[in-house]
Amino acid sequence: MPSPTAAPTVSSTVGLKNLVIAPVTADTEESTTYGDLQKVAGAIEATITPENNDPDVQYFDDTEGDVLYPDPELSFTTRLADLPLVIQEMIFGNQIDDNGVLIRSANDKPGYFAVGFMSEKANGKYRYVWLFKVRAKPVTESYATKEGTTITRQTGEVEWTAIKRTSDGRYQAIADEGEGGFDSSKAATFLESVYTPTFTPEEDGP
Repeated sequence: MPSPTAAPTVSSTVGLKNLVIAPVTADTEESTTYGDLQKVAGAIEATITPENNDPDVQYFDDTEGDVLYPDPELSFTTRLADLPLVIQEMIFGNQIDDNGVLIRSANDKPGYFAVGFMSEKANGKYRYVWLFKVRAKPVTESYATKEGTTITRQTGEVEWTAIKRTSDGRYQAIADEGEGGFDSSKAATFLESVYTPTFTPEEDGP
């Protein structure tokens, strides 16, 4: 009996930093393009949750016969130490006036963005993540009074909906430093631009 394949190296994630966003400038059946990257400081937490991963199963001849999977849709939540007005203007489609005041309007329309970040692992290396197309939901604002010597920090939380790109159906890229050929040189530039996948073409048979 053949021996089982060796288990991959295991190392839990213990950190979060270097959150960046880039606006989607176009997403057609031909291609997806992005604008300039914007750093977002103060990342505390990022949570990615699949929302519609249950397949539609058709049974026939007393067995599971055909399975259809819905288009992926993820709920993506980021919690930040603060959400500066200039970042709110960008992701929510608001407008800052000549006096530096953020104005929200009924016809504001949040645009689509790519979001990337890195998470330190227990082995000292990092996991890197890109979500290729996300849209921010209206932000929930919370303020609390100081209670004597007790201070409650009011952090900024943004909920996003992540969907597939029109051009290729891709929605997420994940890489672990030091695994599968993803070395430190590739990790060093991974968050400098929205990641473009590369695949070696399969050779045709005889």
